[in-house]
Amino acid sequence: MKRTVVAAAACLVASVACAQSSVTLFGVVDAAVTYTTGSGPAYTSRWQLTNSANSFSRLGFRGNEDLGGGLSASFWLEEGLQNDTGTGFASNTNNQLNGTLGAGTLTFNRRSTVSLSSSTWGELRLGRDYTPTFWNTAIFDPFGTGGGIGANQLYFSGLGGLAAPTGTRASNSVGYFLPANLGGFYGSVMYAAGENVSNSTLPPATPGALPVSNKNDGNYGGVRLGYQSGPVHVSIATGLTTYATGDLRVSNLGASWTFEQLMGLRIMGEYYVESLGAVDGRGGLLGFSLPVGAGEIKASYARYVRDPVGNVPNPTSSKLALGYVYNFSKRTAVYATVARLTNSNGASQALGGVSTSPNHASTGGESGMRVVF
Repeated sequence: MKRTVVAAAACLVASVACAQSSVTLFGVVDAAVTYTTGSGPAYTSRWQLTNSANSFSRLGFRGNEDLGGGLSASFWLEEGLQNDTGTGFASNTNNQLNGTLGAGTLTFNRRSTVSLSSSTWGELRLGRDYTPTFWNTAIFDPFGTGGGIGANQLYFSGLGGLAAPTGTRASNSVGYFLPANLGGFYGSVMYAAGENVSNSTLPPATPGALPVSNKNDGNYGGVRLGYQSGPVHVSIATGLTTYATGDLRVSNLGASWTFEQLMGLRIMGEYYVESLGAVDGRGGLLGFSLPVGAGEIKASYARYVRDPVGNVPNPTSSKLALGYVYNFSKRTAVYATVARLTNSNGASQALGGVSTSPNHASTGGESGMRVVF
């Protein structure tokens, strides 16, 4: 049942208003049994009951009101769930590392926006939302935005991915989205504020040096442009987050082609470049998804290279993942995934919270269930 109690009560009071507006409760609950292990002298292994391996668990409320003349107002409140422990995820107040708060509690960390939109001029959206640069990582990966062992290696290893305050979402943002009737073309732009005071400074790096201004820390700007029509989908995005210690720059290009004559086979890929101060990173992903009856086979290969300062080897990690999803219905599915992550040039990336020695591999498997409501 998607109508909330609040909406039902409102309808009893004002039936005319209810005919023009709606409030919806929605969510995902996803849990999996996962085994991961590293290798080499310093390896560890682990059995876990994890969450969000296929699709991130969440609970949300969204509403829309028709204002007439093609204009509408809406809101969206969405919080992440760790349903294996009954807890939530942290949010961030200022797009900086010192703004993270609320770990373990339920916060509307995934999205909290209010919007004004029109079919003619597009949508203006205010609040906490996905950054333009994250969308390509989510859309052009066969494993989507799930957090399991098949998840995007570029995102989980990258400087501007999971670990970055603006790697997925930005707080205090103003976003604009082009209208949907542009013949397949679409686009968005976002500006988000770190909201530091004008005289904010960092302590001097060395004794006797002057303090460093960080009044612009956490300010983010990004843009995304794309085209989707028929079998083809292509999109490019770039974003910059300002920090006194070194700006974070992320750019990516994603593309896919769906072969309807081959059972709906979708081939997709992403190219990704980034920098944080003087450190660079780059990578690529190639994958596919193939509907098979009520199920879907999916696989991806990703390679990520870090370029540290100086004449030193570039740590490199690569991941191969293979998964299958069986849909009992539109809402309920079971799934299984296996993955292997390899390292070279001193890299020591590992799957699922375990450790692996530098230049060694990590492997894992998971099986779970997902319910959408």
